Amino acid sequence: MKKLHIFGAFALAAVFALCSACARGGQTGGDPPKEDPPMEEEEKGISSGFTGTAGGVAFTLPDLGTEVSLHTQLQSKYLKSKYVALISNYADGVNADPAAGLDHRELSHPAPVNFTWTAAGAPAGTEYTLSVSENADMGTPWTFKTEETSYSVYNLKVGTSYYWTVAAGEAVSGAASFTTEGRGPRNLYVDGVANVRDMGGWATESGKTVKQGLLFRCGRLNENYTGKITVTEAGIDTMLNTLGVKTEIDLRGGENDPSEYGNVERSMLGDSVAYHHIGMNWDGNIFDLNPHQLKEIFTIFADEASYPIIFHCSIGTDRTGFVAYLLNALLGVDENDLARDYLFSNFAYIQGAREMSGITKAGKGFNWIINQYEGEKLSDKARAALLDIGVTAAQVDKIVSIFLG
Repeated sequence: MKKLHIFGAFALAAVFALCSACARGGQTGGDPPKEDPPMEEEEKGISSGFTGTAGGVAFTLPDLGTEVSLHTQLQSKYLKSKYVALISNYADGVNADPAAGLDHRELSHPAPVNFTWTAAGAPAGTEYTLSVSENADMGTPWTFKTEETSYSVYNLKVGTSYYWTVAAGEAVSGAASFTTEGRGPRNLYVDGVANVRDMGGWATESGKTVKQGLLFRCGRLNENYTGKITVTEAGIDTMLNTLGVKTEIDLRGGENDPSEYGNVERSMLGDSVAYHHIGMNWDGNIFDLNPHQLKEIFTIFADEASYPIIFHCSIGTDRTGFVAYLLNALLGVDENDLARDYLFSNFAYIQGAREMSGITKAGKGFNWIINQYEGEKLSDKARAALLDIGVTAAQVDKIVSIFLG
């Protein structure tokens, strides 16, 4: 049941205002701190190197550690900060670098994992095969070919243990292992697409972690209005063969801008991907403006056969951001992490900054909208909101099961 609670709206705003004041060291004015004390971290996971001889080749694979970072140094500084709201210390949605003559930069890409090895006894010009797997038996690996003794791999999962081997011709090393850091988001590098992130990898109130590899948020794959493709062949390969995308949901082209999506009728990724155009309106309270669209989106989310799915609007921030916020609120992701994921879009070239007001503003902020519903926790309120627009209880339960089961 929806609750139009004016006091609640003011109270919510007051809480975030207090948090902002705390972020400024208790001051009501002046500049925010430029260096924030990092949050405490707990190291966990497995890691090992390998040294040994196989097929006459002496391999050395180093121990990469149990907290292998998947974020750039700048991203890590923000993600480790206690002050979620202070994204402007790190990124502003344009990210210009005048000294380098750049009027904007795309800073949302992750850092790669850099693999190096030695293979004494391998002939000159040997082609190496690097295999990386989540399975100790090296089942279903990602494989990469190179004539160098190093290779950089993007788009691994957060908080995940991996095993890796190197082959030099017929000679195959034993497996080394490492674990990636557990901090979300799992931001991704897809050539020609901005602002790409996995919806998974976040801890929830149930103690479970949202599953990775199922649902991805991103910016557009083709130009607005003209429909001209912008995702590159390399980006298409990543979407199809690394992420395994089966379904695309395009949120552009609502009633207030019907031709925005370029009037395309198929996915830019090819005919193997089911394309759903569900144009959302954006100028105001996104929830009230789009009840039928949101019902259709979450109906797709309840269909297990549709995964993996990508969903996007133009820059992957506002319409996409609300759908992401509502889903992960339903799954029980912490409100600070919900805010951090929304604000992380500032690392992308989104042509302008996004601030906490996008979450807290009375009448249209994401958190404010969900808090108009009854419930003990934000997840209960998100569930009530979805039920209110006609998503069935069985569908809501199925979505939760898909991501947390």
